[in-house]
Amino acid sequence: MVFSGVFAATVAADPAQDALAKLNELSRRAEQTTEAMHSAQLDLNDKLAAERAAEQKHAGDQAAVDAAKARLAGFQKAVDKLAAATYMGGRVDGMEAMLTAGSPQGLIDKLSMQRVMATQMTNQMASYRFAGQQTAKAEQESAKSAAEAKSAAEQAAAVRAGLQSKQSQLQVQIA
Repeated sequence: MVFSGVFAATVAADPAQDALAKLNELSRRAEQTTEAMHSAQLDLNDKLAAERAAEQKHAGDQAAVDAAKARLAGFQKAVDKLAAATYMGGRVDGMEAMLTAGSPQGLIDKLSMQRVMATQMTNQMASYRFAGQQTAKAEQESAKSAAEAKSAAEQAAAVRAGLQSKQSQLQVQIA
């Protein structure tokens, strides 16, 4: 009988102690949430800085893309000139040169000129293709890095907002 009386005495809870324990637990959770929110704010600041850097890089890349497009326009002019010369002058193959040459030296000169022009156009077309590929690649990479930085900053802001909400709920529970 004595044992059950002692046991019953220890089972009964003091309402003040329960409230104090709950307050301590809520205070501890609020402190942890505040620390997590501070860490989230630091992370958000870092990601916002990374986003600004990515946007600046994207602006620089866009300037490079614009310069590459200007170079492409120059190459396009050369292609247009060749197309116009071919259209106005007829075919530019060896058979046409043989049929229209006035002398053997004229044939040699004409074929040499055609070879030089063909080599130049081949080089210009290769440069045109390469510049176009580099331009497209730079645009894609720059846009991708800017989008990733923006996404990371948005995620960090969402985490911070969630922690703020949790902290507010804990403050209400404490009050």
